[in-house]
Formats: sequence, structure tokens, C-alpha cells
Amino acid sequence: MSLHAPAAAAPPVDGTHRHVHEVAVWGSTVVLDVRTPAADAAALPFAVAQVTDLLNRVDAVFSTWRYETPASLLRHGVLAEDAAPPELRSVLDRCRGIRELTAGAFDPWAVPGGVDVSGYVKGWAAGLAAEVLEQRGFHDLSVDAAGEVVCRGEQSPGTPWSVEVAGPRGSTRPAARARVRDACAATSVLDGRGMHVIDPRTGGVARGCDSATVVGPDAGLADALATALLVDGLDGVLWFRRLPGWSAHLVRGDETVSFGPAFA
Repeated sequence: MSLHAPAAAAPPVDGTHRHVHEVAVWGSTVVLDVRTPAADAAALPFAVAQVTDLLNRVDAVFSTWRYETPASLLRHGVLAEDAAPPELRSVLDRCRGIRELTAGAFDPWAVPGGVDVSGYVKGWAAGLAAEVLEQRGFHDLSVDAAGEVVCRGEQSPGTPWSVEVAGPRGSTRPAARARVRDACAATSVLDGRGMHVIDPRTGGVARGCDSATVVGPDAGLADALATALLVDGLDGVLWFRRLPGWSAHLVRGDETVSFGPAFA
């Protein structure tokens, strides 16, 4: 999934300028794309610094690649949940609710090696980053955390953000385009390079579909639901329909299926 937007050097539209900042974190890059009048841009570096501190804090608590983080210590049985930092306990509680919602298709406790909430945290952190920018007075923005995209306000005056969804494997054209204001989009993909998503119920590779994109108001939940739909495919409609206003786009082989208002 990619965010469809003009080049960084594009001229201002109706006095609105584009400011793009890249934050290196989690072994990846989080892209902040802020649209604002030139007169309001002076406060942006401070807001970006706050977002950078936030994302580094998320890495320090939740990274499973660093043994010393609370998430890793919990995963390996060294740290008890009741002794974990509040944000980790809160995320664990949220993941329990999503496990129930998806009838076990999303289950961080059923992955190899111990509990792993990574399938929720990246989207959740992108949502927190957007909140920081909004609190600093920036209301037209996107945060792209390597496929988990949070959009607020408009891409340009009168124009919603446009999010492109990749088509079936080998396709060079997007399968769908969602136009959103104040929404989040997350994609989970099963491909030949890394069949890493596990069906929690069987322990085998997820085979519900090849890719799943979810659009809704909660970035962490969208992230987790995209993973769950990768496991369940169209069978996931049974629990996904409990979320009014949410949308999904599924790809399996040469077939694509969309439902919900974002892909109408």
C-alpha cells in the first residue's frame, strides 16, 4: 500500500505547502507528510522532534529485536505482565479484545516464541504520531509507517487523501484506491519473500488471502484486523461486519473483493 501524493517539490496549492519528514526507527522509515500554510510551518520542527521521541519510546518498549525491551522480556518469560510498563499492559488488554472480536484469527499469544504484539503496535504508534501533530496545530497530514497509513484532514484544500492498494501479485496497477479523511489504512501481505503470518489456530502459514487492506478510524485496530483477514479471508466477514463504517479489500490470486464505504 502506498500513499498517493504529489512530489515534494510541488508548488503550494491555495497557499498550502507540503512538508515531508522521514524518521528512521524500527529498522524502517516513518514518513510524516504535513500540509500547512507557510505561516504555520515554524512550529513543525518541534512537533517532528516530539514525534521522533515518541516513536523511539515505542521502540524502546515494544521492539522484539532488542532483548532488553519490556516486550522482549515479557515474550521470553523474564518479565511478568503486572510488572510491565503501563503502555505495554494497555496494549495487551487491547489485543485481548481484538482476539475475541476476530474469534482467534488475531492472537499474539499463539505465535512461535511467546507473546508478540507487533501486529498491533506499528499501526497504534502511527496513530499516536498523528495525535502529536494534531495537538501541535497541524490538521492536514499523513503518517506512513511502512504500510500503516494514518490520514487526517485533507491532502489539499477540498481533496481527501488518496491511498492506493496493491493489486494481485505481479500486477503493476493498484487494485483499488481509497479516498479518506480522518481515517487509517493498514495492509498485511503474504508473499513469496516472507510467508511470515501464522494462522494462530493451526500454527501453519495463513492462507485466507494473499493480501488484506483495512480502512477505519483506529490505526492499531486496522493493523491487527488486516492480519486477521489474511488468516480468515472472506470467512472474516462473519466478525468484520460487527464494525460499522469499516472497509476491507482482499486479494487472493487474480481475484479481489472489496466491501465497506472506503472502496464504494
